[in-house]
Amino acid sequence: MKRNIVTVLMICATACIATAQFSNEYEPSVGWPYMFDDFKEAVVYYENDNPESARVNVHLLNNKLHFTDNNKIMIVHDANDIDSVVCKDSTILLHRANLYITKITNTDRIVVGRSCEGDLHALDDSNGAYGMGTSTGATQNIASFKDHGNMAALRYKEMIADRHNTRTLPTINRTVFIIDNRVVCHATKNGVNKILDKEQRNLFKAFLKENKIKWKNIEHLTSVAQFLETIIAEGSM
Repeated sequence: MKRNIVTVLMICATACIATAQFSNEYEPSVGWPYMFDDFKEAVVYYENDNPESARVNVHLLNNKLHFTDNNKIMIVHDANDIDSVVCKDSTILLHRANLYITKITNTDRIVVGRSCEGDLHALDDSNGAYGMGTSTGATQNIASFKDHGNMAALRYKEMIADRHNTRTLPTINRTVFIIDNRVVCHATKNGVNKILDKEQRNLFKAFLKENKIKWKNIEHLTSVAQFLETIIAEGSM
């Protein structure tokens, strides 16, 4: 992917970070365990290939990118090569540390983002396969989206019509810092301290005391990211 293209497209959020990951009262369910309430028109950017258009969603139980092919829901076959996904509604998904992270804002070297995963432990074992099949064993090649993909789930129209008839899927939502596109840590005091050495932790402690950081405030998180850039030397991680 051409990173400068994505940089131009990225739009920074200005509101405070909400406790929930979802908007418009949408909640994923056991029968619809997806990040979005429907598949979104998007452009998928690869590390070393041309971008492609598709209607996509992120499966929250295995953090896989799914896309639609007519009435079929497919799983992307070459996900390791994906760098980012830019949705038509300006949602930015970065593929980092095997997670799809929703971009909130960024500094020169640090991205502030939000991860979301289905909480398997919060569901009873009786839920079985959660109403979906995600095995990559049965493949079915298609003539779109890099010409291949695996059948990921039940048929799209049937699933979306029945998505409200199953229980809510609990999710784990975290705000994270992505440093130099390779180091990911939770956007919390303890999360940041884990990636700092002793001297850096002392500087960070003084910064927090002076600025009274509120970790759910996007402006404060941007200030933390800017401060981290001043104390993290190039190549120190």
